[in-house]
Amino acid sequence: MESSSCDKTSYRFGTFELNAQTGELSNNGQKLQLRDQPLKLLLAMLEQPGELVTRETLVRRLWPDGTFVDFDRGLNKAVLHLRGALGDSAENPQFIETLPRKGYRFVATVTPQRPQVAPPSPQQARRRALPYGWIVGLSVLAILAIAIAANVGGSRNWLTNRLHLTSQINALAVIPLENLSRDPDQEYFADGMTDELITDLANASSVRISSRTSVMRYKGTRKSIRDIGRELNVDAVVEGTVTRAGNRVHITAQLIQVATDMHLWAETYDRDASEILHLQSEVATDIARRISTVVKPLAQGRTVNPQAYGLYLKGRYYFYQYTDDGWQKSIEHFNRALELDPNFAPAYAGLADAYIVAGAYSSIPGQEALTRGKAAAERALELDDKLASAHYALATAYTWYDWDWANAEKEFQRGLALNPNDALGRNWYGGYLSLQGRHDEALDQHERARELEPLSLIVNANLARSLYWGRRYDEAIAQAKRTLQLDPKFGVAIFWLEGSLRHKGMFKEAVALRQAITTPEKAQALGRKFQTSGFDAILRDDGEMFKREGVLLEAARCFAQSGDKEQALALLEDCYQHRCSSMVTLKTEPDFDVLHSEARFQALEKSVGFQQF
Repeated sequence: MESSSCDKTSYRFGTFELNAQTGELSNNGQKLQLRDQPLKLLLAMLEQPGELVTRETLVRRLWPDGTFVDFDRGLNKAVLHLRGALGDSAENPQFIETLPRKGYRFVATVTPQRPQVAPPSPQQARRRALPYGWIVGLSVLAILAIAIAANVGGSRNWLTNRLHLTSQINALAVIPLENLSRDPDQEYFADGMTDELITDLANASSVRISSRTSVMRYKGTRKSIRDIGRELNVDAVVEGTVTRAGNRVHITAQLIQVATDMHLWAETYDRDASEILHLQSEVATDIARRISTVVKPLAQGRTVNPQAYGLYLKGRYYFYQYTDDGWQKSIEHFNRALELDPNFAPAYAGLADAYIVAGAYSSIPGQEALTRGKAAAERALELDDKLASAHYALATAYTWYDWDWANAEKEFQRGLALNPNDALGRNWYGGYLSLQGRHDEALDQHERARELEPLSLIVNANLARSLYWGRRYDEAIAQAKRTLQLDPKFGVAIFWLEGSLRHKGMFKEAVALRQAITTPEKAQALGRKFQTSGFDAILRDDGEMFKREGVLLEAARCFAQSGDKEQALALLEDCYQHRCSSMVTLKTEPDFDVLHSEARFQALEKSVGFQQF
């Protein structure tokens, strides 16, 4: 239904008031700026408080017929911007409640108001007879208006530039800081400082901050600010330099508006390296005060051993390489940092991330990775309970290692409350929800993670996994292919694509996919096997291979799909005795659907803790 706001001047909710005619939103009298789409979204919900407003209704409201756009992504962005302006949270909504895959509902009390026009007072009536000076003044204003309308001397452009100031900033990107140190080995330091600034800005401000993955491709770029802003869909960028010389750190930073190329703010900082954590918070807070209507206080950083901090940044540098060698080196550097500064909580949090991610990619044996990752996360939180990444890592360890679902949920919620913009944390939380069969909620978390990290391979691949686990195979295939456009050799995406093709009965396509990623000799043998014996024979061969290598759950998947239920169940029981972390996929893995009616399988589900769901 179209807007019915024409008979209402404003809506009040909480400390906010929206003028439906002018589109002005204020909070306790302080005006806030909303873009067109978030404004339309807010009006649509205020007109039907307490009722579900479907995604389809909102799409029609926000975009006219004939518009060609990714509607789901555009609507998610509008909701994200609106929540940021209202200081709202998807996890604990005060205003906008998400009904996964359906739409949204405005849950706060809404008071519509109509205009109250008072008659003019006698004094006002007398003032209507304007003196000559007023007439001259109004004439000058009229001439100026004509000049601006005609853009005489560029006056209109100048005025437009002046009016589009920081109140219009709803999204920001931090371009990788330039390393001005003479030592090229200090590149990791500049990258690490960029990463930490992004994290602190996300925690301090209410605007959307582009992710590390999105901005790192602009390192050393010659692209203009306008081009970068358009590609990242942001209103402003931060660029600057960092120099580390001995025990001194020198940072310059400037805030530039994309639409006007105006420099809105610039500052220089020079500190002792031991005060680097405090310096990061100071820079982020200074920027947040100029871009955000709400500035959240950051914890004051403690002094830190400069050498330990350098090792920590180097550990993060290697972690983001996302390779086996990178994770091993990151673990080494985090441990060396902790030898120098045993109470440096971020290094423990980094260690937890490295172990758990490396374990997920089988770079480190799963049980070792989860045990060490959990211990590092617990130690990080003993030192600093406000490290969101440590809460996310601990929650993941609870899920995959301890099968402690209640504590996992608690830690995930704590992480979301501390840093809702952590894409990796939301990615892990989405996996947790899928494992419980809460597929719509899981997809919502993975979509949000992708909004935060649109170029992240693992975030995109795990969205495909979530669709696969939800038996939405057509969508899983499409998402896996989109991920492979980012990296055609990314094995995780290939794995979920092959599984989705199998469950669609597209065995020729699944075989062709396997052939494309192996040697010519193996590809020919695979083709012959499929032609003579069918896909079940390929699955049985896979099962025997995994069984020899001790990868028990993977072997069980293959035998279950090839029809050998007895061997699949025996392998799963053996896997349970060895406490394989992958046992948590029992409930959600489609390959085990054929076993769900078996009493032995149901007993295994109960042992892993699924009876509570």
